[in-house]
Amino acid sequence: MISPFPPQFFILLGIDIFLGGSILVVVFDKDFPAGLPYILDFGSLIGFAELLLVPGYLQSYPIEMQFYYSVAMSILAVLSIFGCSLYALLRHRPLVAGTITIAGTIPAILGLAYFASAWLNGENVPLPAFPVLPWPVVWAVFLVGSAILLVAMVTIIRTSRKT
Repeated sequence: MISPFPPQFFILLGIDIFLGGSILVVVFDKDFPAGLPYILDFGSLIGFAELLLVPGYLQSYPIEMQFYYSVAMSILAVLSIFGCSLYALLRHRPLVAGTITIAGTIPAILGLAYFASAWLNGENVPLPAFPVLPWPVVWAVFLVGSAILLVAMVTIIRTSRKT
């Protein structure tokens, strides 16, 4: 089995999912317990510790065991994001739950499935072809997005000063 990347990549993927979930929870800080982002950050810190301390120990196992060990970290991260959306749904916050599901859970599941398939099959799954956008369109989208972000920041600052 020839894989395009080492199995420890899945630990990195789990770290990214934990950090992304932490950012999503911080965005909706009023709907979640105050300590939840720190718990998710601690999960990513455990992943970093695994990357630093485990490589010599993990190399003594067969490559399949290394894969399962590393994928367990990614699955735990995906389940934590799913738990956050489930918590929001049970607290009767369907908009928050839907946002976390769309922005966190679904991309995490699809990313994990994509990379696991690429590792197990030894080849990347082809993605659909996207049309090539001309540079003026890319710059226009960037500038419009930046303007929307600036207006949102000014609005938030003004409303926070009034209260």
